[in-house]
Formats: sequence, structure tokens, C-alpha cells
Amino acid sequence: MDANREARETASKLPLDVLSQNLDGTVVAPAEAVVAPGDTDVTPDDAYAEARRVWNGMINEYPVAIAYCESVGDVLASVSFARERDLTVVVRSGGHSVSGSSVVSGGFVVDCSKMEWVRVDPDERVARVGPGATWGTLDRATQSFGLATPGGVVSDTGVAGLTLGGGTGYLSPKHGFTADNLCEVDVVTGRGERVTANADRNEDLFWAARGGGTPGVVTAFEFDLHPLDHDVCYFETWLPAEGAAPALAEYRRYQRDAPDESCVSPYFARVPADSWFPDDRRGEGALVLSGVYTGDPSEGRLEFDQFCDRSDSFAESFETMAYTELQSMMDAEFPAGRRYYWKSVPLAELDDDAIGALRGAAENAPSDLSTIVVWPMHGAVGRYPDSSSPIVGRDADVVVNVEAAWDDPTATAENVAWVREVCRRFRSSTSIDGTLPNFAGGTESDAVDVYASNAERLRAIRDRHDPDDVFLYERT
Repeated sequence: MDANREARETASKLPLDVLSQNLDGTVVAPAEAVVAPGDTDVTPDDAYAEARRVWNGMINEYPVAIAYCESVGDVLASVSFARERDLTVVVRSGGHSVSGSSVVSGGFVVDCSKMEWVRVDPDERVARVGPGATWGTLDRATQSFGLATPGGVVSDTGVAGLTLGGGTGYLSPKHGFTADNLCEVDVVTGRGERVTANADRNEDLFWAARGGGTPGVVTAFEFDLHPLDHDVCYFETWLPAEGAAPALAEYRRYQRDAPDESCVSPYFARVPADSWFPDDRRGEGALVLSGVYTGDPSEGRLEFDQFCDRSDSFAESFETMAYTELQSMMDAEFPAGRRYYWKSVPLAELDDDAIGALRGAAENAPSDLSTIVVWPMHGAVGRYPDSSSPIVGRDADVVVNVEAAWDDPTATAENVAWVREVCRRFRSSTSIDGTLPNFAGGTESDAVDVYASNAERLRAIRDRHDPDDVFLYERT
């Protein structure tokens, strides 16, 4: 039986109308379940088709129902409904999970996107955040008080998913991973219990939430905030791919003593058909030296002087901008509906062999939209003790993010194969066990691959708080 038919038959046997009557939010299911979509101009099937979609166009799953929760009570009711009927539950907030872990065929989706709220206490420098908030929402709220916390680099990414997967961004060298700045969560567990977890209460659950997911639905996050009441600097310098080796060797020397305010992340890409680039360079492979300086902007140009005004570059920019502008600058590069498959490998050292392998891998990318990003792991990310969270790889020199993106559905196999092969080669050389959970990628991996030595401890925590395996975890 195909997944679509199975989902319809299962949904038709569930009393979803009863659940719907007990929620402030709505329940969306296939037409056979006879659950009204809310908007009388939309058919149940059209509502379901839209509701089951997520940001990554490669994901095509058929859940039995999606419960759009608007309150903690809705979450409790939805989890209880699924648990009592032995339905596997996945949680969706921003829906940006590259691996598609926020939707599953034959399972039940608890959607928290409607719970989008942020409350900032500027005196205590903390923010309480709803599970449906995006980074754009959080950044705008915190920046209104001249504050910020490390977040992702695309504004419509969900706060919940990024945090529970570790989270790294431009402020990470200064303040650590997103999860390092998490100081409390409220959770509805697999047992159907509502609990608060922090450094003093339910410490095991709190540890897991700081980058290892959580056996339940987080209904509130609390973050530490840091002063950021000025503009930031951003630069890009595009170089021909054949000049990558010496340029990355220079970058390697820079990174050894880079200040915490600096986040320089070179990447390989194809030159787009844009008027900003010379006509004869469009479509060619390039190394892009790019970086952000989050300290005093008057110091930014001097800090990045060695990366700018290069004689071998064919396009350059240096800008000073608001932090919120920086955080949304990449939005158009990652549109919803495009197909994505990403993985990451933490490298112990960005040595000459690794640099050569990066250029070779970039040249072989089947899609012109794909990139390979070299993400720095210096500063605060390495100063947090390994025991503070499930995240591994803090001692890495850099993390290589292999990011395939394509639009043609018939090109899926070759793009997925490219990512897997590139990462396999790096893992067999100078890699460190584990990876960044946000870039875990496809479904063929398991928790051991992602969390390495912390996988067993995470499973024990899940067994304690979700003994009936209500929630699905191994979709990394």
C-alpha cells in the first residue's frame, strides 16, 4: 500500500473530530477523515496537501493528520490523543529541517507554528520564546533593545529546530552555539507530562535539549541575551577556483588567532548569472571569502583587510549593516520548495589535503546551486566543556558543510550521491566523530553517527521521559 493511501485509511478510522473540538487550533487531515480545514473556500484535500509540505521540496511525506496547536493545552491534548492511539509523533515548528524530520508518513504531526511569540526582559537580558517563533521574529524583538543571541543565518528558520539541533551562526565565535545560550525549556514529554527543565530541575532533559533534541514538545525556550547595539560588517570576495589553495592557506593562518568578533566562512560556489559579476565568469566555479565582524564596525575593515582588495578577485563587497539585515540577507538563496540535501563533517585540521579535496568536490557538484561551506569553530564554541551538551566536535578546526540544492526532481539521486561521497571521503581522513545535528542530512544515518559517544546517554534520557516511544527521533 502506498503512503498516501495508508495515511487516508488510517485517518478515516480516527476520531479526529473529537480532537478538533478540544483544540483552540485546527486539525488538518485527508478528506476521508472529514475534518474541516477552517477556511470554507479550501477543500480538505487542498488544505492537507499544503499542510504536509515543508521547506525542503525533496520531502514528500503523508501524515495521518496535522494538529495546529495554539496553546500548551493544545499540545497536551494532541500528544495524549496520539499516545492513546499508538501514533508516532513528530514535531514541526519552522519546518526547516533539511532531513524532513518535522513530517512523517503514517504518523501524527504536532505543529507549533502558531505559537509564535517572544518576550524580552532587557534588564535580565533574557528572552522567552514560543516554539513557533522564527529567527527573524526573535532577532527583531531582541534588537529593539540592542541585544541578541546566536542564531541561524536564514530569518525564516525556526528557533526550536535550530536550537534543539545545536545551532551555529555569526555570533557563535563570540557566544557559542545557540544551544549554549539556552537556559530553560518547558516541555510536554512523551509521558504527557508538562515539565520545566534547566540547570537545577530535570537536568537530564535540559542537557538533551541543548543540541540533542528532546523527548517531547518544547512549548517555551528561554535564552541568555548579549549586548549588540551597533551595526555589523560583512564582506565577500570572489576568487577563481584555481586560486583556492593559497587563499585557504591564508585563511587557515588567520583562523589560528582570529578574534571572537570575527566569523569568516569561505565557501565554494558557481558564479551566478548576475550583473554584479563579469560576463566571462558566470557559471564558473569560485571560492568566496566571506565573513562577518560583530565588534565595533570601525574596526571591521581593518580586521578583514587581508581578505579585501585582492588582486586576484573578480568581485568584492564590504558593507556595514544592521544585524537584522545581516540575518535576512541569505533568505532569497534558500527558497521554500527547492530540493536540499546537506551533511557536515567536522575536521580536526584544514590541512593541504583537505583544501585540495574541497576544490575537487566543488568541481564535481552536479548542480550549479550547490555550495561547500567551511565554517569556523574557534572562540566560544570551543570554550564550553564537552559535558555541557550533547554536541560533539567543539575541538574541530572547521566544519565542512556540503550543501546540495537543485530544482529538477529527476536530479535527486546524483545530488544525494555527491553529498554522501564527499562526506565519506572527509570522514575517512581528518574528521572528528559525530557532526552538527542541524546538518545531519539524510535518513540513512543514525544517532551514533551524529552524537558519537553521547548517543547512549541521549537514548537513556529518551527512555526515561518517553518510555512508549511516542516521538520519532532517528530521522537524522
